Amino acid sequence: MLTHKEVSRLFSSKRILEISDGDFTFLKKVAANYHSLLSDTYTPREVFEACYKDLSRNYRGEYFFKNTVTEKILLGRHSTNTATAISEFRVGKSKADCVIINGNSTCYEIKSEYDNLDRLDNQLHHYQKIFDKVYIVTSERHIEHITKKVSPEIGIILLTKRNSLSEIRGAETNQNEIDIATLIRSLRVGEYTEIVKLIYGSVPPCSNTEVFEICESLLKDASPVLVRSLFCKVIKKSRSVESAFVNNLPRSLLTAGISYKISKHQKTKLILNLHKNISKDALCTTQYFEASSLS
Repeated sequence: MLTHKEVSRLFSSKRILEISDGDFTFLKKVAANYHSLLSDTYTPREVFEACYKDLSRNYRGEYFFKNTVTEKILLGRHSTNTATAISEFRVGKSKADCVIINGNSTCYEIKSEYDNLDRLDNQLHHYQKIFDKVYIVTSERHIEHITKKVSPEIGIILLTKRNSLSEIRGAETNQNEIDIATLIRSLRVGEYTEIVKLIYGSVPPCSNTEVFEICESLLKDASPVLVRSLFCKVIKKSRSVESAFVNNLPRSLLTAGISYKISKHQKTKLILNLHKNISKDALCTTQYFEASSLS
């Protein structure tokens, strides 16, 4: 039997791409944990759902937190037509766990019960340089410490024992000017050049080696309020959620579908393979040979 931590790896990029490629080796090992819950013939989708339900009760790690935020905020309050979600968005030396952008930008930093808080102050310092609002999403293990220690402008959300999101404290809108040096280093070339074009009409003629420095200088001279607004507009378009793909995934795979680098071909194969029938006989055979090799 796999541990809950091992089972949770089914939701990793590596394992998702394996399934897209038709490799069900690890998935069958996970399925063995839920043997009594699966029919004689089951699908990968059913394994994901059984696994996710188990993790929701017994191992709420970072992926579960991210997926809950994506489901309840991106899809619950907004939609993939009006907002986008980004996972692991680099800001300075930190990576924001989940950023949701519609007309403004909101960062959700996750601190599960398996995380420590050593880097939290530094992470929040970076996020406040560019985002309109910053929230911490945490478990009951950390809620008291975070409520007492974190600056009042930072919002706090508790993932309850019933897996709902309870807002303990609302986030205040950031009144500071956006930090251009941090922002531009968080963006792709096409994104910061697009912001410059929207402000100035075009990017001045320059070599590829000069474009970053020139764009940074131009953005520093622009209205901070305008840059903040255009940051949201450009990112919402350049990193939009592929609704047709995401809507065909089980809810347990929302974050995987939004966050992982999956080619168009792999996405098509993933959707098909999630519905592919797998026989328990094959699972039992695999278990037999694994047991034999250990004896």
